[in-house]
Amino acid sequence: MLTAHKLTKSFTDVSAVRSVSLTLEPGKLLALVGASGSGKSTLLNILAGLMDADTGEVRLNDERVLGPSEVLVPGHKDIRLVHQEYQLMPNVSVRENIGYALRFYEKSYQNFRIDELLRLCRLTDVQDRVPRQISGGEKQRTAIARAIADKPAVLLLDEPFSHLDLPNRLIVRNLLFDMVRQDSTSCLFVTHDATDALSIANTLGILRDGRLIQLGPPEEVYHRPATAYAARMTGQANILKAKYLPLLGLPEASNSEALTSFRPEQLRLDDTGAPGIVRAVYFKGSHYEVDVELSRYVCVHLLSTRNDLTLGQSVGVSLVSSTVWTLQR
Repeated sequence: MLTAHKLTKSFTDVSAVRSVSLTLEPGKLLALVGASGSGKSTLLNILAGLMDADTGEVRLNDERVLGPSEVLVPGHKDIRLVHQEYQLMPNVSVRENIGYALRFYEKSYQNFRIDELLRLCRLTDVQDRVPRQISGGEKQRTAIARAIADKPAVLLLDEPFSHLDLPNRLIVRNLLFDMVRQDSTSCLFVTHDATDALSIANTLGILRDGRLIQLGPPEEVYHRPATAYAARMTGQANILKAKYLPLLGLPEASNSEALTSFRPEQLRLDDTGAPGIVRAVYFKGSHYEVDVELSRYVCVHLLSTRNDLTLGQSVGVSLVSSTVWTLQR
């Protein structure tokens, strides 16, 4: 079990990490979502023992993870961090990159484990190529394979999906899911896009300006965001002042200036609903995303499978679910 207790880290006048506490349980996957500059990479480096925290501590199985100022070689033998840049050795093959992590093992086990990882990470066909001859997705999977080669207790990943196209994102996402399930590896990754995090994480956290502002099961964080920032970081969200709720047939809250939130899938086009005008239609393959103006100051975003919508068309909008969440400022 990896635990962090009240970690803080500042650089000159910038507070990168502010009193962050979290727990990563064995065989679980934790995702942290935040915008650029929210402290994601700094936090990962502290958790990996590659950077000293100003205050607080990291513990793995109840033993403190030492920072670089306390050891000759920074890092922890049971924690691996995969950086955004992959950091592969440029002039040796994919197979040799993976094998480097196993160089102290017997040759027969090295070959067995490398072959196993090549299959798991779908790299068998490119094992003899050097990094400059493979795609970004293959580089990412090579970096992951090398990181898990000697079966560390914890795998940390910095933006594992940021440079990947959709097919490779799906491959890496499924790889992480299978790896955690099969090897009971604990995995924590940070990202600015919650799409993949929502689908595979056991726990989802929201980072903002170095603070962990919300942490919980993905379904809870998605459906009950604590703040407008958390709502937007986890997907499309309609955020309205409470005084506009009567437009959708809901009673106005006691605090008319309070912010409320509901997701696009909570709305539907309905001739008997609140009157509105179609202002935008976006084709998304399996459905359309539609912006409907309800008044001069209110435009809502919803999902629909209707293919007859045109700009300026009059439609009705109804709430499928009357659950609307009040957000913290």
